[in-house]
Amino acid sequence: VRQEQEAGMGEATRALLRNLAHEVKNPLGGIRGAAQLLDAELNNRELREYTEVIIAEADRLQSLVDRLLVPYRRERRVGPVNILEVLERVRNLLTAEFPAGLVIRRDYDVSAPEITGDKEQLIQIFLNLMRNAVQAIHTLIDEGRAEITLRTRIARQVTIQRKLWRMALSVEVIDNGPGIDPAIREKIFYPLVTGFVHGVCKGKGDIF
Repeated sequence: VRQEQEAGMGEATRALLRNLAHEVKNPLGGIRGAAQLLDAELNNRELREYTEVIIAEADRLQSLVDRLLVPYRRERRVGPVNILEVLERVRNLLTAEFPAGLVIRRDYDVSAPEITGDKEQLIQIFLNLMRNAVQAIHTLIDEGRAEITLRTRIARQVTIQRKLWRMALSVEVIDNGPGIDPAIREKIFYPLVTGFVHGVCKGKGDIF
């Protein structure tokens, strides 16, 4: 039931973001256009600084809206994916970013078969998740005792959204921070919810 609720919430959130982006972009374009017209009429340099701020902020908001819509715009490229290749790619990126103070441990089930998915999107998902974990344990990195563990396991006879899967792949990203704030624990996977300042960012999901 909870998985069905989360799936429904995810679809509702996607629809909300699309509608919100549409509602924001239209008046934003009007604001920018009006500021440009006003800027062209002004001869006072000090006053033009204000219109330039309006134009720049409109562009910044436009960029933000576009970034929110990126996951729903890009054509999915679904195919066979070796999840260990995905995790190793992300591990190498994080190791290059944080060569000292952070240890990324592997706890892989190497017998896991390939899955069907979008490799680039999977890389981005795990990269975002691990970067969130890094933000959560930045003080431990400074102290040289930060750890992130990547764990994969095969799960069998898993029911998700009323459908029974004979085999699934469980992937966990676990850091050694103090834990997620209980106040946001139930909402941690909703868009725009953050709590990395409290310590740990732990994610667990099933990928089919």
